[in-house]
Amino acid sequence: MANELARGMAWGTGMETRVAGAPESTMFHPVGMSPSGLAPEVLASRYRELLKERLDGGEGHAEELAALAEEWARRDPLAVEQVDGIIARAEAPFREEMGTASTAEDRWRVEVVLLEARTLFMEACLRGRERRLRDLADKWRQIEDFPDTLAAVVDPGTLARAGLERLKGLLGLRKAALLELDRNGHLVPVAGDTDGLEEPLRLSGEASGVFLGKRKALYADELRESCAWEPGKGWGGDAVLVPLTVRKRVIGALLLGTLTGDGWEEQAYLELETAEAFAERLAVALENARLHEREQRKIRETLALLEMARVVGSTLDLEEILRRVVEMMVDVCPVTMCLAYLAEGNAFRPRAWAGFIEELAGELERRGDLTLEDLGAEAKRALEEGRAVTRPVEELGGLLPGDVLAEHGVSEALLQPLRAKGRTVGFLALFHAGLPSEEEAWEEERLAEAAAAQASLAVENASLYADIERSYFSTVQALAKAIEVKDPYTRGHSERVTTYALMIAEAMGLDERERQKLKYAATLHDIGKIGIAGRVLNKPGSLTEEEYTHVKTHPLLGDSIVEPVEFLQEPRPIILHHHERYDGNGYPDGLRGEDIPLCARILSVADAFEAMRSDRPYRKALPLEEARRELVRNAGSQFDPRVVEVFLGILDRHGGDPIPREEGGEGLAGGGGPAVARGEAGGAREAGGMGR
Repeated sequence: MANELARGMAWGTGMETRVAGAPESTMFHPVGMSPSGLAPEVLASRYRELLKERLDGGEGHAEELAALAEEWARRDPLAVEQVDGIIARAEAPFREEMGTASTAEDRWRVEVVLLEARTLFMEACLRGRERRLRDLADKWRQIEDFPDTLAAVVDPGTLARAGLERLKGLLGLRKAALLELDRNGHLVPVAGDTDGLEEPLRLSGEASGVFLGKRKALYADELRESCAWEPGKGWGGDAVLVPLTVRKRVIGALLLGTLTGDGWEEQAYLELETAEAFAERLAVALENARLHEREQRKIRETLALLEMARVVGSTLDLEEILRRVVEMMVDVCPVTMCLAYLAEGNAFRPRAWAGFIEELAGELERRGDLTLEDLGAEAKRALEEGRAVTRPVEELGGLLPGDVLAEHGVSEALLQPLRAKGRTVGFLALFHAGLPSEEEAWEEERLAEAAAAQASLAVENASLYADIERSYFSTVQALAKAIEVKDPYTRGHSERVTTYALMIAEAMGLDERERQKLKYAATLHDIGKIGIAGRVLNKPGSLTEEEYTHVKTHPLLGDSIVEPVEFLQEPRPIILHHHERYDGNGYPDGLRGEDIPLCARILSVADAFEAMRSDRPYRKALPLEEARRELVRNAGSQFDPRVVEVFLGILDRHGGDPIPREEGGEGLAGGGGPAVARGEAGGAREAGGMGR
């Protein structure tokens, strides 16, 4: 019947005339109800035809009129209020005739026909009204059950998808989509059937006021006129836009496609009423879910900031702190990518990043340092003044290529300065896809400011610690130089050992932290010799067993000297074990192979090579080739073969000794022969002179 009613919608304002002029044998065609207000006139016309046929002695088409009246009353919420008017208009010409009837019998016959028709019509309308109320009650039960049936769902996305499926089932919709209202007043598709919705709907003109101001639904024609959106074949060529309203504020919309069998403009109010009631419930549920999500996000933000404070208080490793900062921003903010830059002289260098645009990591490394001028005049001014600033990505080409960002929907970035001692020492760059709401933008800026404060504190702490570290290190270096005063032959030895050791470390791919440890250890590796008698250190001949035992205590003495210095705790094992041998015959603990710390194995090679290339009281410096042969001969016994191989490669790449040596001076004296065994008679012969 519904389909037949829809097909009957072609009847228009001329229907009454057409019906009135039709032959008595014409069969009725059921027609539908239109919100245009023509349905009561159509019913009155059909009603009159039935009366005429009955009064002429025919049966009429009572069943068709009853079906039409019942469907009309089911679909039109104002049907009952219009029944008396329809009956009066239909009966009017016949009551006029009753006044001219010649006999009481004729008048009675007309009255009976009118009464029977009225009873038929009113009963049909009451049945339609009852059906409407049952339909409404059933749909309202389902609406009331939503979202209680999804009480465990607190994710807005999941709730939106479940709600759309429920509404499609209630109304028999082909398509439905949920759109969010962004801060620019555009409706952005976020869930459901978003095909054909590649761009946000931008309402304009009168329709915008109707939808956003009066919170009224818009039909397809209004959408075409307002935002030039055409519901294509996938949407059945028809649609209605129903507002999602919370506390008289539009937060989004439901875009509902064609109903099964009918178009929205051709429906009675039942379906739209149902859609609007459901939209109201869904809007409240979504708002509650978002509030819950917001509270959860605030909890995550608080925990993240507490963790950040803990990290800042527990480590001075800037790389680690900045890595935690950018990861936190990506985790708790709706950002696509976060970068952290720190000042390096007059430029800024990327030190940490996180986010899913992985292909941009290589681009960051390729671009390297940048200046504030690369970010545009406004961003430069804001960062220099210590203000956060949001800029379109087109202006920030110095950071990342705008075309790649645009492919991921990124249109703007928030730049948050890092400040220490009244100056900008870095900044965070936060990229997000789409435009966040005003509330989201405010929360993002607030969190970025808090994270930047923690990162700034870490930078300042690291700077202060570096100053203290340099002061401590200078003091310890002075002690190391005091050793060289005792032993003039080793003047500059620690610096040269440090240079060799760092070359090896870099060639072997050690990270910055390991290289820093090795640098301190190489500089201080012989600090324990401050406790060795000068006569032993400078003795030109072989050492006695007692003297050699005394010399072998210098790694332990060195370890005890640096033990109280906190920042030298990591280099301690390197200082302690740099005289261990790869075959396990070294000292002080007789470690062997991989049990010896790698940095200690590196230092062992660097120390021995530098010793062989320098004059000592017990022999002259060895020529380069002889020093190379000593390294090769002792690889696998005294030295780690892999370290020796790497160091020989360095010598080859430099075409000789990387540290220039003067002819006839230190490192290139003519005599002396190979390294001389020191200590016990017949003891193991070590390259470098047993560590002296």
